[in-house]
Amino acid sequence: MALPDTPQQQLDWEARHRPRAAIAAGIATVGILGGQILEQAVIGNAPSPPLLDGLLKLAEPGSVLDQPAAQVATAQYLHDHGFALMAGRVVTAIGYFALAYAVTFLAAGVRARRPQFARWAFYLPMIGAVLFGVAWIGYGAGRLIDSNGVLDGAGTIATVQDIGDTGIARASVVLLNPAALVLTVGLVLVSLNAMRTGLLTRFMGALGIVAALFQVIQYGAGLPLVQTFWLGGLAVLLAGRRPGGDPPAWRTGRAEPWPSAQQAAEARKARQEAAEPPDEPAPEPEPERVAAGAHQATSKRKRKRRG
Repeated sequence: MALPDTPQQQLDWEARHRPRAAIAAGIATVGILGGQILEQAVIGNAPSPPLLDGLLKLAEPGSVLDQPAAQVATAQYLHDHGFALMAGRVVTAIGYFALAYAVTFLAAGVRARRPQFARWAFYLPMIGAVLFGVAWIGYGAGRLIDSNGVLDGAGTIATVQDIGDTGIARASVVLLNPAALVLTVGLVLVSLNAMRTGLLTRFMGALGIVAALFQVIQYGAGLPLVQTFWLGGLAVLLAGRRPGGDPPAWRTGRAEPWPSAQQAAEARKARQEAAEPPDEPAPEPEPERVAAGAHQATSKRKRKRRG
Protein backbone atom coordinates (compact mmCIF):
# COMPACT_ATOMS: atom_id res chain seq x y z
CA MET A 1 0.00 0.00 0.00
CA ALA A 2 1.37 3.41 -1.01
CA LEU A 3 1.69 6.02 1.72
CA PRO A 4 -0.41 9.19 1.37
CA ASP A 5 1.29 12.47 0.47
CA THR A 6 -0.51 14.48 3.17
CA PRO A 7 -2.56 13.69 6.29
CA GLN A 8 -5.60 15.25 4.62
CA GLN A 9 -5.31 12.78 1.76
CA GLN A 10 -5.39 9.93 4.26
CA LEU A 11 -8.38 11.44 6.05
CA ASP A 12 -10.27 11.71 2.75
CA TRP A 13 -9.52 8.06 1.96
CA GLU A 14 -10.66 6.97 5.43
CA ALA A 15 -13.87 8.98 5.13
CA ARG A 16 -14.79 6.98 2.01
CA HIS A 17 -13.92 3.53 3.35
CA ARG A 18 -14.59 3.84 7.08
CA PRO A 19 -18.37 3.13 6.88
CA ARG A 20 -17.68 -0.13 5.02
CA ALA A 21 -15.04 -1.09 7.56
CA ALA A 22 -17.53 -0.46 10.36
CA ILE A 23 -20.10 -2.70 8.65
CA ALA A 24 -17.43 -5.36 8.12
CA ALA A 25 -16.48 -5.27 11.82
CA GLY A 26 -20.16 -5.66 12.74
CA ILE A 27 -20.55 -8.62 10.37
CA ALA A 28 -17.42 -10.19 11.86
CA THR A 29 -18.82 -9.74 15.37
CA VAL A 30 -22.11 -11.48 14.55
CA GLY A 31 -20.72 -14.03 12.10
CA ILE A 32 -17.85 -15.46 14.14
CA LEU A 33 -19.93 -15.81 17.30
CA GLY A 34 -23.26 -16.76 15.68
CA GLY A 35 -21.75 -19.35 13.37
CA GLN A 36 -19.99 -21.16 16.18
CA ILE A 37 -23.08 -21.06 18.40
CA LEU A 38 -25.09 -22.68 15.60
CA GLU A 39 -22.47 -25.35 14.99
CA GLN A 40 -21.99 -26.21 18.65
CA ALA A 41 -25.75 -26.46 19.15
CA VAL A 42 -25.87 -29.13 16.43
CA ILE A 43 -22.70 -30.98 17.44
CA GLY A 44 -23.77 -31.05 21.07
CA ASN A 45 -26.58 -33.49 20.27
CA ALA A 46 -24.43 -35.86 18.21
CA PRO A 47 -24.35 -39.44 19.57
CA SER A 48 -21.16 -40.54 21.24
CA PRO A 49 -20.13 -44.21 21.25
CA PRO A 50 -20.56 -45.71 24.73
CA LEU A 51 -17.52 -47.32 26.29
CA LEU A 52 -19.49 -50.38 27.45
CA ASP A 53 -20.59 -51.11 23.89
CA GLY A 54 -16.98 -51.29 22.76
CA LEU A 55 -16.08 -53.68 25.58
CA LEU A 56 -18.99 -55.98 24.73
CA LYS A 57 -17.80 -56.24 21.15
CA LEU A 58 -14.51 -57.67 22.37
CA ALA A 59 -16.40 -60.55 24.02
CA GLU A 60 -18.42 -61.46 20.95
CA PRO A 61 -17.26 -64.36 18.78
CA GLY A 62 -15.23 -63.72 15.65
CA SER A 63 -12.84 -60.93 14.83
CA VAL A 64 -13.52 -57.58 16.41
CA LEU A 65 -12.70 -55.95 13.05
CA ASP A 66 -15.86 -57.48 11.60
CA GLN A 67 -18.08 -55.84 14.25
CA PRO A 68 -20.21 -52.78 13.33
CA ALA A 69 -18.35 -49.52 13.96
CA ALA A 70 -19.78 -47.16 16.55
CA GLN A 71 -19.05 -44.23 14.22
CA VAL A 72 -21.86 -45.28 11.92
CA ALA A 73 -24.40 -43.59 14.20
CA THR A 74 -22.28 -40.44 14.31
CA ALA A 75 -21.93 -40.47 10.53
CA GLN A 76 -25.68 -40.81 10.13
CA TYR A 77 -26.27 -37.88 12.48
CA LEU A 78 -23.80 -35.67 10.59
CA HIS A 79 -25.41 -36.67 7.30
CA ASP A 80 -28.90 -35.81 8.60
CA HIS A 81 -27.76 -32.43 9.98
CA GLY A 82 -25.28 -31.60 7.23
CA PHE A 83 -27.04 -28.41 6.12
CA ALA A 84 -27.09 -26.92 9.62
CA LEU A 85 -23.46 -27.84 10.20
CA MET A 86 -22.30 -26.29 6.94
CA ALA A 87 -24.47 -23.22 7.54
CA GLY A 88 -22.67 -22.64 10.84
CA ARG A 89 -19.30 -23.12 9.17
CA VAL A 90 -20.10 -20.75 6.31
CA VAL A 91 -21.43 -18.03 8.66
CA THR A 92 -18.24 -18.27 10.74
CA ALA A 93 -16.09 -18.08 7.60
CA ILE A 94 -17.98 -14.99 6.40
CA GLY A 95 -17.21 -13.44 9.77
CA TYR A 96 -13.50 -14.06 9.24
CA PHE A 97 -13.63 -12.62 5.71
CA ALA A 98 -15.26 -9.49 7.16
CA LEU A 99 -12.62 -9.38 9.90
CA ALA A 100 -9.96 -9.35 7.19
CA TYR A 101 -11.49 -6.20 5.65
CA ALA A 102 -11.99 -4.35 8.95
CA VAL A 103 -8.53 -5.05 10.39
CA THR A 104 -6.81 -4.33 7.06
CA PHE A 105 -8.52 -0.92 7.04
CA LEU A 106 -7.18 -0.31 10.55
CA ALA A 107 -3.71 -1.44 9.42
CA ALA A 108 -3.87 1.07 6.55
CA GLY A 109 -4.55 3.85 9.06
CA VAL A 110 -1.62 2.68 11.18
CA ARG A 111 0.80 2.57 8.24
CA ALA A 112 -0.20 6.06 7.07
CA ARG A 113 0.56 7.50 10.52
CA ARG A 114 3.51 5.25 11.34
CA PRO A 115 5.62 4.58 8.20
CA GLN A 116 7.95 2.27 10.13
CA PHE A 117 5.07 -0.20 10.44
CA ALA A 118 6.31 -3.05 8.22
CA ARG A 119 4.55 -3.55 4.92
CA TRP A 120 4.51 -7.34 5.36
CA ALA A 121 2.73 -6.89 8.70
CA PHE A 122 0.03 -4.92 6.87
CA TYR A 123 -0.98 -8.04 4.88
CA LEU A 124 -0.87 -10.57 7.73
CA PRO A 125 -4.44 -10.09 9.07
CA MET A 126 -5.92 -10.33 5.59
CA ILE A 127 -3.96 -13.46 4.63
CA GLY A 128 -4.51 -15.19 7.97
CA ALA A 129 -8.25 -14.44 8.20
CA VAL A 130 -9.00 -15.49 4.61
CA LEU A 131 -7.02 -18.74 4.90
CA PHE A 132 -8.65 -19.48 8.24
CA GLY A 133 -12.14 -18.98 6.80
CA VAL A 134 -11.41 -21.22 3.81
CA ALA A 135 -9.93 -23.94 6.02
CA TRP A 136 -12.91 -23.66 8.39
CA ILE A 137 -15.34 -24.39 5.56
CA GLY A 138 -13.06 -27.12 4.19
CA TYR A 139 -12.98 -29.01 7.48
CA GLY A 140 -16.78 -29.02 7.71
CA ALA A 141 -17.10 -30.24 4.12
CA GLY A 142 -14.45 -32.89 4.73
CA ARG A 143 -16.32 -34.29 7.74
CA LEU A 144 -19.50 -34.60 5.71
CA ILE A 145 -17.62 -36.38 2.92
CA ASP A 146 -16.12 -38.77 5.46
CA SER A 147 -19.57 -39.39 6.95
CA ASN A 148 -21.02 -40.28 3.55
CA GLY A 149 -18.10 -42.63 3.00
CA VAL A 150 -18.86 -44.42 6.24
CA LEU A 151 -22.53 -44.82 5.33
CA ASP A 152 -21.73 -46.05 1.83
CA GLY A 153 -19.25 -48.69 3.06
CA ALA A 154 -19.61 -51.89 5.04
CA GLY A 155 -19.68 -49.99 8.32
CA THR A 156 -17.34 -52.39 10.13
CA ILE A 157 -14.46 -51.45 12.37
CA ALA A 158 -12.03 -52.70 9.72
CA THR A 159 -13.40 -50.40 7.02
CA VAL A 160 -14.35 -47.26 8.97
CA GLN A 161 -11.77 -44.55 9.49
CA ASP A 162 -12.08 -41.68 11.91
CA ILE A 163 -14.48 -39.01 10.67
CA GLY A 164 -12.59 -35.81 9.97
CA ASP A 165 -9.21 -37.54 9.75
CA THR A 166 -8.97 -38.14 6.00
CA GLY A 167 -8.91 -36.25 2.71
CA ILE A 168 -10.15 -32.67 2.69
CA ALA A 169 -10.73 -32.62 6.45
CA ARG A 170 -7.12 -33.57 7.19
CA ALA A 171 -5.76 -30.99 4.73
CA SER A 172 -7.98 -28.32 6.28
CA VAL A 173 -6.70 -29.09 9.78
CA VAL A 174 -3.14 -28.78 8.50
CA LEU A 175 -4.04 -25.36 7.03
CA LEU A 176 -5.92 -24.15 10.10
CA ASN A 177 -2.89 -24.13 12.39
CA PRO A 178 -0.61 -21.85 10.33
CA ALA A 179 -3.58 -19.68 9.33
CA ALA A 180 -4.45 -19.13 13.00
CA LEU A 181 -0.82 -18.31 13.77
CA VAL A 182 -0.54 -15.81 10.90
CA LEU A 183 -3.81 -14.15 11.96
CA THR A 184 -2.63 -13.97 15.57
CA VAL A 185 0.67 -12.29 14.67
CA GLY A 186 -1.15 -9.85 12.39
CA LEU A 187 -3.72 -8.88 15.01
CA VAL A 188 -1.05 -8.40 17.67
CA LEU A 189 1.05 -6.12 15.44
CA VAL A 190 -1.92 -4.07 14.23
CA SER A 191 -3.42 -3.66 17.71
CA LEU A 192 -0.07 -2.72 19.24
CA ASN A 193 0.79 -0.13 16.58
CA ALA A 194 -2.78 1.22 16.46
CA MET A 195 -2.47 1.86 20.19
CA ARG A 196 0.90 3.56 19.72
CA THR A 197 -0.41 5.86 17.00
CA GLY A 198 -3.55 6.71 18.99
CA LEU A 199 -6.07 5.04 16.66
CA LEU A 200 -7.07 2.65 19.45
CA THR A 201 -7.30 3.43 23.13
CA ARG A 202 -4.97 1.61 25.49
CA PHE A 203 -7.83 -0.65 26.58
CA MET A 204 -8.84 -1.53 23.02
CA GLY A 205 -5.24 -2.09 21.98
CA ALA A 206 -4.54 -4.42 24.89
CA LEU A 207 -7.84 -6.24 24.34
CA GLY A 208 -6.96 -6.72 20.67
CA ILE A 209 -3.69 -8.40 21.67
CA VAL A 210 -5.50 -10.70 24.11
CA ALA A 211 -8.11 -11.55 21.47
CA ALA A 212 -5.33 -12.41 19.03
CA LEU A 213 -3.72 -14.80 21.51
CA PHE A 214 -7.06 -16.51 22.10
CA GLN A 215 -7.34 -16.97 18.35
CA VAL A 216 -4.44 -19.40 18.29
CA ILE A 217 -5.06 -21.21 21.58
CA GLN A 218 -8.86 -21.45 21.68
CA TYR A 219 -10.25 -21.91 18.16
CA GLY A 220 -12.74 -24.75 18.12
CA ALA A 221 -12.49 -25.16 21.90
CA GLY A 222 -15.13 -22.65 22.98
CA LEU A 223 -17.07 -19.57 22.02
CA PRO A 224 -14.83 -16.66 20.94
CA LEU A 225 -16.20 -14.20 23.48
CA VAL A 226 -13.06 -12.05 23.81
CA GLN A 227 -12.69 -11.75 20.03
CA THR A 228 -16.38 -10.88 19.73
CA PHE A 229 -16.15 -8.14 22.36
CA TRP A 230 -13.10 -6.59 20.67
CA LEU A 231 -14.69 -6.71 17.22
CA GLY A 232 -17.86 -5.14 18.59
CA GLY A 233 -15.84 -2.31 20.12
CA LEU A 234 -13.99 -1.85 16.83
CA ALA A 235 -17.30 -1.65 14.97
CA VAL A 236 -18.54 1.07 17.35
CA LEU A 237 -15.28 3.02 16.94
CA LEU A 238 -15.24 2.80 13.14
CA ALA A 239 -18.89 3.83 13.01
CA GLY A 240 -18.04 7.00 14.91
CA ARG A 241 -20.25 6.01 17.85
CA ARG A 242 -17.56 5.76 20.51
CA PRO A 243 -18.54 7.52 23.77
CA GLY A 244 -16.35 10.58 24.03
CA GLY A 245 -15.81 10.84 20.28
CA ASP A 246 -13.00 9.68 18.05
CA PRO A 247 -9.44 9.60 19.37
CA PRO A 248 -7.45 12.60 18.11
CA ALA A 249 -5.47 10.53 15.57
CA TRP A 250 -8.67 9.91 13.58
CA ARG A 251 -9.21 13.68 13.26
CA THR A 252 -5.66 14.88 12.51
CA GLY A 253 -4.42 12.12 10.22
CA ARG A 254 -1.19 12.00 12.25
CA ALA A 255 0.07 9.82 15.06
CA GLU A 256 -1.24 11.08 18.39
CA PRO A 257 0.40 8.81 21.01
CA TRP A 258 -1.44 8.42 24.27
CA PRO A 259 0.30 10.11 27.22
CA SER A 260 2.11 7.93 29.73
CA ALA A 261 0.75 7.49 33.24
CA GLN A 262 3.13 10.15 34.59
CA GLN A 263 2.24 12.61 31.84
CA ALA A 264 -1.47 12.03 32.41
CA ALA A 265 -1.04 12.63 36.16
CA GLU A 266 0.88 15.86 35.54
CA ALA A 267 -1.73 17.10 33.08
CA ARG A 268 -4.53 16.28 35.50
CA LYS A 269 -2.72 18.15 38.29
CA ALA A 270 -2.21 21.17 36.04
CA ARG A 271 -5.91 21.23 35.14
CA GLN A 272 -6.87 21.06 38.79
CA GLU A 273 -4.54 23.91 39.69
CA ALA A 274 -5.88 26.02 36.84
CA ALA A 275 -9.47 25.38 37.91
CA GLU A 276 -8.89 26.33 41.59
CA PRO A 277 -9.41 30.06 42.45
CA PRO A 278 -6.29 31.90 43.71
CA ASP A 279 -5.91 32.15 47.48
CA GLU A 280 -7.15 35.51 48.80
CA PRO A 281 -4.78 37.28 51.23
CA ALA A 282 -5.93 37.28 54.84
CA PRO A 283 -7.42 40.64 55.92
CA GLU A 284 -5.13 42.77 58.11
CA PRO A 285 -6.49 43.56 61.62
CA GLU A 286 -7.79 47.08 61.96
CA PRO A 287 -5.79 49.25 64.35
CA GLU A 288 -7.53 50.10 67.62
CA ARG A 289 -8.96 53.56 67.64
CA VAL A 290 -7.69 55.90 70.35
CA ALA A 291 -9.62 58.95 71.43
CA ALA A 292 -8.16 62.26 70.33
CA GLY A 293 -5.84 63.74 72.94
CA ALA A 294 -5.59 60.52 74.94
CA HIS A 295 -2.09 59.56 76.03
CA GLN A 296 -0.68 56.33 74.55
CA ALA A 297 0.27 54.91 77.96
CA THR A 298 -3.22 55.61 79.27
CA SER A 299 -4.65 53.75 76.32
CA LYS A 300 -2.37 50.76 77.07
CA ARG A 301 -3.49 50.71 80.75
CA LYS A 302 -7.12 50.77 79.63
CA ARG A 303 -6.51 47.79 77.37
CA LYS A 304 -4.87 45.87 80.24
CA ARG A 305 -7.81 46.59 82.54
CA ARG A 306 -10.22 45.38 79.87
CA GLY A 307 -8.20 42.19 79.52
